[in-house]
Amino acid sequence: MNLSVIGLGLVSKIGATEDLRAILAQDQIDPKRLPSEHTLAIDIPDDFKIPPQLVRRMNHFAKIALLSACHALRDAGLDDLAGKSVGIIQGSVYGPIISGIQAFDDLIDFGDNQLSPTNFSGSVFNTSATYLSLAFGIQGPVLTHTSGMDTLDNSLLAASLWLESKTVDYVILGIGDEYTTYFDDGNSATNRQTGLLPTCEGWTTFILSKDEKAKYGKVEFGYLENLPETKNRKNIYSVWHERIKATEFFNHAQANQACFPVFLRGSYPSAAAFDLALALICASNETFPVYYDSRGNYQVQSVGKNELISSFSTLENGKIAYYKTIKD
Repeated sequence: MNLSVIGLGLVSKIGATEDLRAILAQDQIDPKRLPSEHTLAIDIPDDFKIPPQLVRRMNHFAKIALLSACHALRDAGLDDLAGKSVGIIQGSVYGPIISGIQAFDDLIDFGDNQLSPTNFSGSVFNTSATYLSLAFGIQGPVLTHTSGMDTLDNSLLAASLWLESKTVDYVILGIGDEYTTYFDDGNSATNRQTGLLPTCEGWTTFILSKDEKAKYGKVEFGYLENLPETKNRKNIYSVWHERIKATEFFNHAQANQACFPVFLRGSYPSAAAFDLALALICASNETFPVYYDSRGNYQVQSVGKNELISSFSTLENGKIAYYKTIKD
């Protein structure tokens, strides 16, 4: 099925959704002028009336997810969820890794009798989904995915099943990771190709529905056996796969002079969701950033109403997953 995207919430080094729109509204993008911080400052909006004591208990990982969800709900016009059927899906590759390390340190240093309950509870992958449920008073189904590079694909599949079966009317689907210096030691084919921004952290939240008018269009996703040929640039491919095999996808996209490299976001494990959000915004703006010179600058080009913007990834099982944005 096609998923209607009625709201987007981005937490990234370049800011929120409107900040990304402003960057894409320029004729040219200079990546060197973009922020290069690893860790993001998080300020939860007061107008959502989230209990301060709940926010104080949250670790950084949960706060990133909450801020992203706040942006997405406001963007969708769903500030008040009372009486609405809503499900929550959160996905992360490494989860609350900082709290996990702190919990292990406490266990080693003090034993299980003095293990910090805050660090321990914050080390569980479900922490972001749980806090979202408490913060917004949501009593619908809650699910957390952690499946490596398949996290986005599995989360979208679960959301489509919920909406198709009418289990819920809306799904808050968030994907993200927090920064740790461990990322700096990882190999990233796309990072080696571009070398523009360091690893960082971020979170992307989609508000999904089945039948409503899609503010950002619809997402179609499925599987392919091989990469299709591009003719007359009717299909514009983005690259977000972070492993060595990404070179094949990177070269395929570069040949068409259109891809989403790390120039806007740096690199983090679950950045697939950010690139899908970028594709949705590009489709609604009818523009696309394309590489055009050796200095690393990008020119924003009009792609027209009939162009298709697609994202590809190889899944853990070797399949090629595609995510196509369809303008409503």
